[in-house]
Amino acid sequence: MNSPFETGSPTVDQMSRLQITGNVIPISWYQTIRKPTGKPNLTAIVILADIVYWYRAVEVRDEQTGQLIGLKKKFKSDLLQRSYQQMAEQFGITKRDATNAIVELEKLGVVRRVFRTQEINGQVSSNVLFLDLDVNVLEALTYPEQAEEAPPEAKGGRPPGVSPKSGRGVTEIGERVSPKSVGGVPQIGETYTKNTTREYNTKNSYPSYQETRQRVKEQIGYDALKADAPYDGRIDEVLGIMVEVLDSRTETIRVNREDKPAGTVKAQFGQITKQHVEYVLRCMDENPVRARNIRAVLVTALYNSVHTMSSYYRNLVQHHMANGFMENIPEGGKKVEQ
Repeated sequence: MNSPFETGSPTVDQMSRLQITGNVIPISWYQTIRKPTGKPNLTAIVILADIVYWYRAVEVRDEQTGQLIGLKKKFKSDLLQRSYQQMAEQFGITKRDATNAIVELEKLGVVRRVFRTQEINGQVSSNVLFLDLDVNVLEALTYPEQAEEAPPEAKGGRPPGVSPKSGRGVTEIGERVSPKSVGGVPQIGETYTKNTTREYNTKNSYPSYQETRQRVKEQIGYDALKADAPYDGRIDEVLGIMVEVLDSRTETIRVNREDKPAGTVKAQFGQITKQHVEYVLRCMDENPVRARNIRAVLVTALYNSVHTMSSYYRNLVQHHMANGFMENIPEGGKKVEQ
């Protein structure tokens, strides 16, 4: 009679004696983390598995009884600190591939980049990369059947959505439209992805043009936008238009062929974040109509983005869910006719 500890396969029996630890890749990720071509985004999947590993707590057990007495994190800071070069060397990929993978994971909403200034060995280093993990989005990507059944409110109001940009290997499955504000940031640290909504007063003292420009750059995560798309000149055009609007001294500003009170427009522009800018640029990519007055179009698009972005992505999510993530979406975001 065979032993209960023998399976009938010598190989399986040998494997049972190995203690293999490390990263885990749920099979569902190959369906929920994809490129526009419909193929799994393998680089993003592998890097996400590593990030998840670091965010899994370590059990602390009593040496005498073996009972669980606590949990501790694997890294020192409040967030996981990694660099693109570290990931490139670890997985045998290029630094650009590592960067693009992190960008796509951020567009999914499952990962958020936080850039901080830190003092290391007496030297101040800027733009040190930290990675935050959104467990709600991770759960939706890992258990997509539950995400389809549960209402958005059941998941904290952040259902999985669709990337705000097409092209360059963008995953077309999930987007957390409004990332959480950074928690536990050291005094010396700063982030480009936190909520930096500003109040621009139109009646009291006016900031200088350069002050307004710097505030807008922080508000929209300008450095992160340029890191994602260094050759997209439209980012600087959006920056210039926003500064011009917020620095305006006029009583009214024209939006969508209508003169609106300057205070109303400035309050709206004060809510624009990095995600709103990406949304506007994506909408421009998808619009085949040539604009005669591009500045007027951008002013209106930026103004409206505060109220329309969430509905746009929610509708796009429902569309992709209904089609089982099987659409063939090429560069530019337009569906290929079969």
